[in-house]
Amino acid sequence: MRKLLFVLFIVFCMNLLFAELVVDIPFDLDVIGDSFAATGPYEYTSDWITATNTGSETYTYTFLYSYENIPAGWSMSVCTPTSCFMLNYPAPIELGPGESEQIHFIVSVTSIGGFGFNFTFAEGDLPEPLSFDFTFNTEDNVGIENESQITVSEVELYQNYPNPFNPTTTISYNLNEKEAEIASIDIYNLKGQLIKTFTNLTVSNNFGYVVWNGKDDSNNSVSSGIYLFKLNGAIKSPLRKMVLMK
Repeated sequence: MRKLLFVLFIVFCMNLLFAELVVDIPFDLDVIGDSFAATGPYEYTSDWITATNTGSETYTYTFLYSYENIPAGWSMSVCTPTSCFMLNYPAPIELGPGESEQIHFIVSVTSIGGFGFNFTFAEGDLPEPLSFDFTFNTEDNVGIENESQITVSEVELYQNYPNPFNPTTTISYNLNEKEAEIASIDIYNLKGQLIKTFTNLTVSNNFGYVVWNGKDDSNNSVSSGIYLFKLNGAIKSPLRKMVLMK
């Protein structure tokens, strides 16, 4: 019996040792798109990145992508063949033994410029996250040294996720550190009454988020319904709508 237990223990350890997620990126991490001056606005679509579970068991990995200093008017989406991921929101990817998931990114380019972004795979059988730092530049932005031509981060308040929600939802934003020091996220009911304020906002690479648990500033639970939220500070955002369902 002890010998059998020992053999099972060895097999378990071997599975831990050799189980891993292999991420195949078939292009350079410094991506160069077409010249904006030559083509005007365009959409860049990358080749497919393939993540494969080479282990002997089914694992659920989390995938997260973020970007920084994206030029104003640009947009980026990251998708599988069937769905797209939310920015700065960990998403589960379940892979059986030998199964793969394909991911690519799409950048909508509306000016000369560039920005950096990151893909991270975590959890599952990984002893530590796999992190990949990319850059994307239009061909006519490569090698620009004049700091006045470097784009700055766009102040933006994103739609909460999930929405509708119960019991919590995440509100993400894009701010630099100076803007974050004086900014707040304010939540209102449909009567226009301020019910919750988030201050002392934090950012990492110009991105941050807060989690609302459906309670007001007095820690009282609010009722189901529609609520409005906005970013206040040196720059104010438009109101966004979210729905609490209990």
